[in-house]
Amino acid sequence: MKLKLFIFFLVAITFSSCNAQLPTKHIFYLHGRIIEQQGKNAVSEQFGKYELDSIITALKVDNGIVHAEIRNSNVDYKLYAEKVSKQIDELLESGIEAKNIIVIGASKGAIIACNISSLNPNEINYVFLAGNNDYQEMNNDWKFHGQVLCIYDSSDEIAGKNYDYWKAKDNFTTKFEQIELKTNLGHGFIYKPLNVWIEPTKKWILNQSLK
Repeated sequence: MKLKLFIFFLVAITFSSCNAQLPTKHIFYLHGRIIEQQGKNAVSEQFGKYELDSIITALKVDNGIVHAEIRNSNVDYKLYAEKVSKQIDELLESGIEAKNIIVIGASKGAIIACNISSLNPNEINYVFLAGNNDYQEMNNDWKFHGQVLCIYDSSDEIAGKNYDYWKAKDNFTTKFEQIELKTNLGHGFIYKPLNVWIEPTKKWILNQSLK
């Protein structure tokens, strides 16, 4: 079924609920690379199980739809960003407001989300989880659009760098916030639906604000 028809079907179901007066939120969750490698039930020797189902459940909001496609092995992040960007454009064309579209990316998913934010000019919302390091700064020239929230952990030796570099660049963002966590879980903080990142993420989903 084409995406437009699929969207129409989902929107129809959502607005038939008792909370039909609320706008529909479309939440794209882009998982980390380990799930590309091992599948949905991925387990890291260092960080434990990637609790994908629990994360998706934790991200749900009233009248919200979580899109969480499981990517195949070693997806090209730029091509996948183009794919999701087109899906976002189709949602906008179908009448969904930009403020009701949220892209949340974790690890490689965050790199994909960064590419989407640089590629797609619409003022939708983004949450980048554990997606920055020296390599990304040296090898990308992203210019973000929309409302951006970045969450990183100081104990993360893989992608725990702050986003000051990106905030200081010329961007097209209307909001750019970042949160430093100190979970002592390293990169593994994205493997679980921890309140320290779920709560601010849901505030961003609902209000594009941390208040």
